[in-house]
This record gives sequence, C-alpha cells and structure tokens, in this order.
Amino acid sequence: MFSVIWKYKIKPVNREAFEFEYGAVGSWCKLFGKSADYKGSFLHKSADGENTYFLIDTWITKDSYELFKKMYADIYTKLSSQFEYLYITEEKIGAFNSVNS
Repeated sequence: MFSVIWKYKIKPVNREAFEFEYGAVGSWCKLFGKSADYKGSFLHKSADGENTYFLIDTWITKDSYELFKKMYADIYTKLSSQFEYLYITEEKIGAFNSVNS
C-alpha cells in the first residue's frame, strides 16, 4: 500500500464542513473513488482538542496515485481551490509505502 499524509490546521468556524469534505463521504473521497486502486482516506483529529487534523489517503501503489492525479488534474486542482477557505494551513507530511512483515 501507498499513503500520502497531510496535516491541516483548520478554522474552527469551518470544522463541520472540513470534516465532511475531507472525511469518508466528502468530495475528495468521491473523486478518488473513481479509481479501483484507491483504498480510502482516513481523517484523524488531534486528541488534545486543537484544530489540527491528519489525513491519510491510501492507494495500491504510488504509480496508481500519480496516474490518477494526472487523469483528473483539472478536477483535483478545482477541489483544492474550492476548499482552501476551510483551513489555515495545509502541509504535505510525506508519501509512504507500507512495510510488509
């Protein structure tokens, strides 16, 4: 498996909309769901009550993720712009491959 991890600081007033759009039934998951290689997005909220979230987008492989982004570049860019108002900062933590034991 391949995952891309993002960190967000959100605007509290937009909490509900952020959790919906970046959660399991929001616009991003609907877009990514067009690919059979997409395995889900997992949104985690900071346990200390701060307005910090981690989002883990999971795919079969890095290549399938990159191919998807190329195929849907226009929609991906549009959604990114559309939802910028929901957060204060967005940081890509990195891309990771799972370790098989």
